Amino acid sequence: MTNKPFLKIFLLSVLLHIIVIPFRGGWAGIDYSSIVGFITYFFLAMFCLEKYKKTLPTWKILLALFSGRCFIDSPVIIYYFLGETWSLPEFLLHALGIICGFLYRRLKKPLNILTALLCFSIAVFMFFQGYNYWLHKRNFGTFTGEVSYSLPTKFEAFDESKNLITESNLNNKIILLDFWHTRCGVCFEKFPQVQAVYEKYKNDPSVMILAVDKPIEEDKPNQAFEMIREEGYSFPVVIARDEDMPEKFGVKGYPTTFVINPKGNIVFKGDIAGAVRQVEKMKR
Repeated sequence: MTNKPFLKIFLLSVLLHIIVIPFRGGWAGIDYSSIVGFITYFFLAMFCLEKYKKTLPTWKILLALFSGRCFIDSPVIIYYFLGETWSLPEFLLHALGIICGFLYRRLKKPLNILTALLCFSIAVFMFFQGYNYWLHKRNFGTFTGEVSYSLPTKFEAFDESKNLITESNLNNKIILLDFWHTRCGVCFEKFPQVQAVYEKYKNDPSVMILAVDKPIEEDKPNQAFEMIREEGYSFPVVIARDEDMPEKFGVKGYPTTFVINPKGNIVFKGDIAGAVRQVEKMKR
């Protein structure tokens, strides 16, 4: 007899997750699917705990809710343990919605209201900023991008005229290095921001912008330079002399952008938007 209510709750939870999944893509994104899922699982948990309180113990209701939420994403959840953690905040917020619904019904006023407000505050923070912090940490190793360490290896790269650019050319300047390669679609999506910051500081001798191409086997001679010019960009492009230089800098994915201060220390590692903010802050 108790299996039917359990199955109903399980299927309701699965159905709700199917409804939330489309928010991950298109105009929305995983931050939207996270907060929508948090809110809907909060109300679903309260509904189920009230409706089935006489037919199922609380722990079975919660088990059905969590099992339904995990059912479709079980392969992804396995990947969490293999480092594929991009959607982990979404899962945790959905789980928080279930827990919050349980606590709201279990606790007495005003503690239940305060608990709900705290959980909703966490969800709102994750929607507006927290998920960006998480992605930055996953992709670049820090939540905000701000770091402080010396160059991990020599900087040597050739410009379009085959001139060698070395650390001596970077002395006493604010340097923005945008690491990319010719097969990186995301890199090209971000190049308008690189061009914008170059246009802003191209006449400022204290700032240097360099798009550092990592040579790959399929590249033809001068392909990196030609692709950038064909796209209509004018920011300086250089090709790393040592093809492993990006990895020695700690680049794990492309694009990755660094900011180096006039003393020669790396002070930012992350995305181009954060790097631009760092440069602007240093120029104040």
